[in-house]
Amino acid sequence: MSNLHLLSPELALGGMALGLMVADLFVAAKHGRLLYHLGWLVSILALVMVGYTISNSAAGQGVGSLWAVDPMSQFFKMLILLTTVLCLLMGLEYKDLPPAHAGTFVCLLLFSAVGMMLLVSSVDLLLTFVALELISLTSFILAGFERRNHKSNEGSVKYFLFGAFSSAIMAYGISLFYGATGTTRLVGVGHDGGPMFLLGLLMILLGFCFKASIAPMHFWVPDAYEGAPTPVTAFLSLAPKIATLGAMVRLFTVLLPASAFNLTTLFVVLAAATMTVGNFTAFFQNNVKRLLAYSSIAQAGYILIGIASGNTIGTEGVLLYSFVYVAMNIGAFAVAQSVASRSDGAGAYDLEAFNGLARRSFGLALAMAFFLLSLSGIPPLAGFIGKFYIFSAAVQSGHMGLAVIAVINSVVSVYYYMRVVYHMFFKPAADETPLAVGPFLYGGLAIAMAGILAFGVYPEPLVASVQASAQYLP
Repeated sequence: MSNLHLLSPELALGGMALGLMVADLFVAAKHGRLLYHLGWLVSILALVMVGYTISNSAAGQGVGSLWAVDPMSQFFKMLILLTTVLCLLMGLEYKDLPPAHAGTFVCLLLFSAVGMMLLVSSVDLLLTFVALELISLTSFILAGFERRNHKSNEGSVKYFLFGAFSSAIMAYGISLFYGATGTTRLVGVGHDGGPMFLLGLLMILLGFCFKASIAPMHFWVPDAYEGAPTPVTAFLSLAPKIATLGAMVRLFTVLLPASAFNLTTLFVVLAAATMTVGNFTAFFQNNVKRLLAYSSIAQAGYILIGIASGNTIGTEGVLLYSFVYVAMNIGAFAVAQSVASRSDGAGAYDLEAFNGLARRSFGLALAMAFFLLSLSGIPPLAGFIGKFYIFSAAVQSGHMGLAVIAVINSVVSVYYYMRVVYHMFFKPAADETPLAVGPFLYGGLAIAMAGILAFGVYPEPLVASVQASAQYLP
């Protein structure tokens, strides 16, 4: 294994995750919260390690046997770790996670993050498949972590069955790729572009589509997201999607460009279909978790435009929108969790639960409005900058039709996002008891709000960082 030191953040995080699992055997349930604290502190330590390798580019970049560590992969790793930290902070305030298994929960979340970090660095299909399976197996368990919740069990089983099916398709695609090229390595692939090679590439793409919730591989999303604990839902809606799309950028923009195999039209169709299915289905949702689930499908469609564009601004757009998406989605799910934590029963996440939120907690209602407006792409919030970058990439690459479809979808999304705002500000509350927010959830909300406001008003630092990070090896 050459250049194994390049994966020191992943190795350290994996070792710490194992330590937390062992600690779960010895820490009493009443002290379970301590393991959550260790989890987010460990994630911050890994984040610092990634940041150090970025600053020390001479020692922190290179190509190993199966992986490449470069500015682009490091950018995605930082987003994955930031998402992990924020979701663990949400977990500290989530009342339905069993404290007796806190170490197991944190360990699974960290191992999932390790899989995603490996995925965005992978330049070999063997590592890609192993990383995707590590992400999938931990995600299946996390989605069903509320064992007494029937919806959680149902969502986990659907996720597992769909995941097993997509893994089989991808494994077969890898075998076809190997048969056509004689290697699983993606660098310097010798191929004739024949039917076997193209079929293998399409099956690999389907495997990626499952993890990124791209239509038509999106059917597991609403049930899995609705049933999963809310911190897990926030994590699944962000980290696996960002990691998978990051891997797709490397594969279909850099190593095996889609345009070289006449696959650009397919990516355009996938992006348009994913946006349209996500937005128009969210139209009819009265459960906020399901609404945000379908919204996350639509967001994957927007990000996919950057890959379909196949140009430099498209790659930069994927990075920029991914960063903004973390802040927007984490914030929306954090507010939803706060509202549901003061409600009982199956309707905790229904739109009616948000009635009169502005009277119960004006700060929470205002924050939720900002997050939803940013998801809609309304200026001067950061979501507008992200969509502007992505749509510009489509225009510059000559895909005017795709840009028009994206704009129409953004307009459509305003309706269902504003339904939530209407309930918060203009519907009377059944109970006007003030709504308190825990300190850790408040901290996560503050970080997310700062992100969408600061980079919406003054995006230059983020744009400069994205432009510097849109570099890749080998």
